[in-house]
Amino acid sequence: MARIQAQSIQKIFEATGYETEIKVITTKGDRVRNLPIDQVGKNGVFVGELERALVAKEVDVAIHSLKDMSSKIPEGFTLAPPPKAPRVEDVYVSKRANILRDDLNGHMVATGSNRRKAQLLHFFPRAKTVPVRGNIQTRIQKMEESEADGTILAYAGLERAALTDKISLVLDPREFIPSPCQGILGIEVSEARHDLIEVLEAAADPVTRFRMIIERKFQITLSASCQSPIGIYTEFTKDGVRLHGCYAKNVDSPLRFARVDTTIETALKDVVILAKQVKYE
Repeated sequence: MARIQAQSIQKIFEATGYETEIKVITTKGDRVRNLPIDQVGKNGVFVGELERALVAKEVDVAIHSLKDMSSKIPEGFTLAPPPKAPRVEDVYVSKRANILRDDLNGHMVATGSNRRKAQLLHFFPRAKTVPVRGNIQTRIQKMEESEADGTILAYAGLERAALTDKISLVLDPREFIPSPCQGILGIEVSEARHDLIEVLEAAADPVTRFRMIIERKFQITLSASCQSPIGIYTEFTKDGVRLHGCYAKNVDSPLRFARVDTTIETALKDVVILAKQVKYE
């Protein structure tokens, strides 16, 4: 998946005349597969090595899944505006083709995400979860070979891997609220590389960029790590923007949900109100 994501940005640069090379860097999150992701490290386990390569000038651009990034990035670096993201929803991939929402109550679901685990148990208290790690293909294979009934994944990842035919059920993002910036690429570059930023600006998608700004503001306001049970869905309506949020201190705490109606002009202010509504005092 990381290579697929990097290749999509490589094409943008090559279309403008840049010569490019993809450098594969193995992260701590990739190397440690025998532990749940929240036990591998508190924050940025898929990010740290890439950022160190940036700082050391071993690479010019680092490509991340933005949902895996912490609230802070190294001084002197910035997130460039992203290209258009795929669909934002979580989906259920099951051993059975015909699945209804309520079928999940009682299912054993493979997931390594604290957010997905918390949401699943909030809506379906009779469901059970088992941990699973690895890339999309690995997680699907592990689910199919185990006692689990299914697994919850991001639509965006399945689309990028050309595996949308595996989807049994698309989950309502107003209920199963996605991670902040789910599906968005985090393109990290030096603030001094105005040439690279200019290329990425020209290829950026304004809706995806808006989501990035608003949803990261939600994450920052809550001081949440990328392992926190936190979700935000930016819904565009005929009247403006509706922000759906959820948050819990940890996977064993009850989720708190809230919703705020806003506009494109006021969303950056109103997303702070949303964060305060779900935050534990």
